Order: sequence, then structure tokens, then C-alpha cells
Amino acid sequence: MQINVFYIQKDDEFSTLKEKYLKLISKYATLKENNLLNKKILAAQNLGALEAKKSYEEAFLPHKKAFCIALDERGKELTSPQFSKLLQDKNEVNFFIGGAYGLREEFIQNLDFSLSLSRLTLAHQFAKILLLEQIYRAFCIQHNHPYHK
Repeated sequence: MQINVFYIQKDDEFSTLKEKYLKLISKYATLKENNLLNKKILAAQNLGALEAKKSYEEAFLPHKKAFCIALDERGKELTSPQFSKLLQDKNEVNFFIGGAYGLREEFIQNLDFSLSLSRLTLAHQFAKILLLEQIYRAFCIQHNHPYHK
């Protein structure tokens, strides 16, 4: 299975934790991180929310293939077993984590699923680590590994 995480993020303060989960996930799938932050996005964020969201979408659009999941606080909340089932039997899954302004509803509606990790607004670093932990947990559930009790 191929998993791609596309995101807009300035820095990565949780690299040790991230590396831990990437290593654990690698037993079950290939996971590739893709930070799409660029000068155009930085400039758009200075213009306001709508311009920023459009710049995120422009960066994400070429990667809108396979089974696509947006991370959005307004998305559907799942239990870990439900999330595991969502990932099951997929060859490739692409996750999209918007920038500081999130994603436009129009973009989210054109994806396969909208997932809420929490109703709280999370910093990108937290959201990405939480996503990685849940991806690992999902594989543990699928393979009856004791990590998920």
C-alpha cells in the first residue's frame, strides 16, 4: 500500500516522533510525506484566507488521485477501528492537510472523504503526528497486533 501525506507546513518540530511512526508504518506500507509549501503559498497567505486556500488547492490538485482524504475539523469523526476499515483494501491513499487557513469546502467535497481528527483546531505538527499514529494503529488493528488494545 502507498500512503501519501500532502501538507503545507513551515517547520517540523516533532521530527523524532514523526520518524518513529514512519519506521513503524514502513512494516505495513510505504508512506511518503510531501510538504508543498512554496513562495506562492507564502505570498497568498499574506493576502488573506481565500487567496491562501486557493494556493493550497493549486498545490494539491496534481496529487488528487487514488483515494483522497482531507483532514478537516468539520469532517467525519471515526473510531480507530472505523478508520482502519476506511484504509483497508486501498492500493493508494492520499491525505491532504491544508495550510494555516484550512481548505475550501468546494475542494473538500471533491475528495473521497473528509476526516476530522478532532473538533479542535490543531497545529499542523500535532495533526500530522496524530494522523501518523492513527495510520500505524489502523495497520495494527488489521494485523491483530497488540498495540491497539
